Amino acid sequence: MRTNRTSQYGWQRIKSMTGALAAFAVMAFAFTGCGGGGGGGGIAAPGVPTSFTVVRTPSVTLSATLTWSPPTTGGAPASYEIYRSTTAGTAFQPANHLVSIPMVAGQATYTFIDNAGLAAVNTYWVVSAKNAGGETPTAEVMFKPIGPPGGTGDTGFGNNFSAALVFADDIGIGGLPITGTWTTDLASIDYNTGLRPLSTEVLPVTTLPYLDPLTAILVGGVTYYKQQTDSTWQGQWEKGATAAQHVTATWGDNLISQNLTANSVIRVEMVLSKVLTTAMTSYTMKSLYGTNQNEIQGTDGTTYDNLTALVFASNAHLKIQKLDGTGATVGAPLYDQTLWSGDGPGFLAGEISVSGNFTYGFVWNLKSQVLPGDIPTKTGTWRLTFSLDPTSPKSTPNNTFIDTAANGVRVSDTEVYLDIVVQ
Repeated sequence: MRTNRTSQYGWQRIKSMTGALAAFAVMAFAFTGCGGGGGGGGIAAPGVPTSFTVVRTPSVTLSATLTWSPPTTGGAPASYEIYRSTTAGTAFQPANHLVSIPMVAGQATYTFIDNAGLAAVNTYWVVSAKNAGGETPTAEVMFKPIGPPGGTGDTGFGNNFSAALVFADDIGIGGLPITGTWTTDLASIDYNTGLRPLSTEVLPVTTLPYLDPLTAILVGGVTYYKQQTDSTWQGQWEKGATAAQHVTATWGDNLISQNLTANSVIRVEMVLSKVLTTAMTSYTMKSLYGTNQNEIQGTDGTTYDNLTALVFASNAHLKIQKLDGTGATVGAPLYDQTLWSGDGPGFLAGEISVSGNFTYGFVWNLKSQVLPGDIPTKTGTWRLTFSLDPTSPKSTPNNTFIDTAANGVRVSDTEVYLDIVVQ
């Protein structure tokens, strides 16, 4: 089963061996004076960072741990810039800039753990020391990240749930029955929800929330603790089987705003939400750095009263069909799935996103899709249908009803659809 996923992508986390990072900002590229001095009003460029190594991150697949020490010559660095590429000789280029790490006075060793979308291929890293006088890079270091056995499995920590959630039929994201209630008491947590902390994550978690200072960064003077690290928190959830859940259905914005082509990998998302009469506890989240697949978010540990809850119903059903020019369906559905039909891309699943919200997720790799003979082309109009079956794969009756659709078309209180055009 697949739980606590953010589609099929990896993410990043930073740790300092001597303390939490002081401040964080993705810095603009200023290559004038790279490797030399005199480019910043008489400020000497730093020398080359020393003792630069890239090794495997213990117990985390598709990850690399970078370590280095400050340069011993030149001006004092203001920051260290990390670059990464899968093509030898190209890492130190603006397009391959990954992240900027501020220099901390007196710090003797720096560590950066990179598990953002890595593949098990030869990968080349550079770290540079930078100040107003210029930027000086190390030589490239090659390392091949080690993938999970068989090419599938965990790539590290999952995302923490940060919002408010109702389990409509008392079934957790992974398909197990929920018997407990939401609590911050580690001894009483119901692991069947599928939310972090998982049963395998009890250690090093000692309290909930568990905010590890080694995962902290400062943004605007506020300390945040990053997703997909050993820091752990959990927004409030409730069981909902004793009452009907009336929800709004919302398709993911990317299905409407992005230009979809026959070479696209299409991320299909559906969110069910409801308005609460009694607020539930949620954690404040902020985007810290990165964009799109490599975005990192985190919490400062503060909570707020949330009057909107997300809803998970195990009766969820996704269908993808091709339409002809008249709006009629062509052939059999390309996909026709309930939850827990399989694991990984191409299977409908309940997921926790990097922002800490719950969504139904499906990765449709149209680029590699082999069409059946009765569907002649990938281009044209496709209909995505989300419905709630009378009985779930766990034999629970449906008690979730769609009152409104924020986008797409509401067919009934158990069915909505969205037509998308592939060009």
